[in-house]
This record gives sequence, structure tokens and C-alpha cells, in this order.
Amino acid sequence: MKPVVKVRSTDQDKWLNSILDVITNLDCNDHFSNHLGQPQHAQKVIVTNFQKSLCQRLRDSMPGLRWTMEYAPSKRLKDSIDIYGESEDFVVAIELDKNRADQVAKKFVSRVALLPDEKVYFLSICYPGTKRMNLNECVKYFGYCSNLAKRMSGVYAGLVIGEI
Repeated sequence: MKPVVKVRSTDQDKWLNSILDVITNLDCNDHFSNHLGQPQHAQKVIVTNFQKSLCQRLRDSMPGLRWTMEYAPSKRLKDSIDIYGESEDFVVAIELDKNRADQVAKKFVSRVALLPDEKVYFLSICYPGTKRMNLNECVKYFGYCSNLAKRMSGVYAGLVIGEI
């Protein structure tokens, strides 16, 4: 089971293509094959382990960017970005969430609003939450985020792990 790109704002960006190559080649079976039905604290551990694994893979594959986890763009606010990458010319924000459209939209708006005034690559990676969560609505909101990112001269991609 590997992440699948559902929406992307462009096919012509070398940095986005490189980031997506790393993410879409990451095997997620060890993390998400049996997390459903487990208590929230157990699921949090699984997601944190996935976050660490993905961040390390990005560090190893893209050493030209500085990668960190739980980056807080504002000292005043408690919002943090799950995985954050930084170069001289742009920043990368990667958010991991259950496949809920409201979470996708909320994270996109809040994180982009807090990031510096430079080019932003924003990626939403959604993993299965419950069978009741509407994956189609989540993908619809990926499209909205993609349109907004383009209007702000940014780049967006929405990915799904383990479609249910």
C-alpha cells in the first residue's frame, strides 16, 4: 500500500515531482494495514512512526532541503506543521490527517496563513480514518486547495493512503 496522488496543481514542477516520487514510493503497509479499530492513542503512535519514517526518507532523498517535524511557524500560536522542508527559495508543508475534508481545508488555510511570504509547496496526505469518512469529499477539497494554491503562486498535492 503506497500513497496515491489524487490531485496536483501542476505536472511541470521539478520540486513537486521529486517530493511526490519520495512519498509515492514509500510502503505504508507497516503503518496502516491494521490501524483501524485501534484506540486513538495507539493510532497516534502509528501516525507518529509514519511521520518519522517519511521525514527520514525525505532527508535521505532530498538533502538540499532542511527537513524537520512539528515545525511551529508562529511562537504565539500552537499550530505546527507535521513535516516541514525549507530551501533558499521556498518552503514545503506536509500535513498528515485522516481522510476528512474539514481537516484538509482547515490545515491548508491555517498553515499557509502562517508561513513566510515565499513560495509554498503544500501536501495533504490522508490515511484511512473510519468507513464513514467520505473519501470523495476529501478529494473534492484537495481540488479546492489546489486551486487556491495556484492563485497564491504556490503548489499543492493531495494524496491518499489505502483507499477504503
